[in-house]
Amino acid sequence: MNKWYSIENKAESNSVEISIYDEIGDYGTSAKDFIEEVKNVSERDITLRINSVGGSVFDGLAIYNTLRSHRGYVNIKIEGLAASISTVIAMAGDNIEMSENGFFMIHNPFGQSAGEATDMRKTADLLDKIKSEIIEIYSKKSNLSVEQLSNMMDKETWLSSQEAVEFGFVDNITEAMKVAASFDLSKFTNVNEKEVNDKLGLINNQKSLKMTEELKTWFNGVKEEILNAVNGDKVSSPAQEVSVLFSDNEEVVNKFSELEENAISLREEKEELAGLVGEKEGTIADLTNKVSELEAKLAKSEATETVVEAENDPSIVTEEVVVNEWDTFAKSILK
Repeated sequence: MNKWYSIENKAESNSVEISIYDEIGDYGTSAKDFIEEVKNVSERDITLRINSVGGSVFDGLAIYNTLRSHRGYVNIKIEGLAASISTVIAMAGDNIEMSENGFFMIHNPFGQSAGEATDMRKTADLLDKIKSEIIEIYSKKSNLSVEQLSNMMDKETWLSSQEAVEFGFVDNITEAMKVAASFDLSKFTNVNEKEVNDKLGLINNQKSLKMTEELKTWFNGVKEEILNAVNGDKVSSPAQEVSVLFSDNEEVVNKFSELEENAISLREEKEELAGLVGEKEGTIADLTNKVSELEAKLAKSEATETVVEAENDPSIVTEEVVVNEWDTFAKSILK
């Protein structure tokens, strides 16, 4: 069955995440179902994500009271649009965050009635009481007076995230988010429907444009270093810091895709050149060996035999011994 809310248990953190991403009280699901599920999580912390045009005032007030009395910590995240009664539900949070490109809209409660004048007066009186109750809820959180709040509701006031923080409805601003749903805002009177839906889709978002320009500047500054690193050149430079808060901007994605394609192309060229250099080096080595062999053969063919000439050899001289006969006779007598 379709519901305007979802509840998910986070076992790892013992908390609960609730999302209200549709018109409150729609699909035949009342606040009673929502309240029963919230009561089942007892004292666990709750993160409530809101992106809603509002809905049933009575359901919204009942949800506010349930969350306000919840024993666990309640963190509200407005992720796009909080309009009408969904802003009242948001006031139940212990902490309230809002995306940078979000909207916060407050207006008078309205309803339809049929019957006699007395019936119409009863409806008008009821709407006045509801307005007073809503103003009291807003005044507990915001820094605006009752009169200021009443005037803003009379005019159907649309606030940016910065204005919502300034007036005290919201505690802090989170990064811009792209919201997939496009809301039908035709029932509201003081709104440019296209402008709201465009901004929720991150179109004409000044912060996102600023971040894109910042990223482009950073990219152009380090592009050559990245390409040099791919080529194997040693690069030494201080790291540059850039604050990019989202990844679905088309221009940013295209820039990184372009860099990746260039890097792949350069890597392939480098590998191809390395192969050619290897082949050339092998050929040079073969030729060098052949030259060495030829030089050795040439040296052998030019070598001459060493000839020993007789005229240079030393003469062998034989000395003749002269024998004395008397010496011989004397030696024989002495024996």
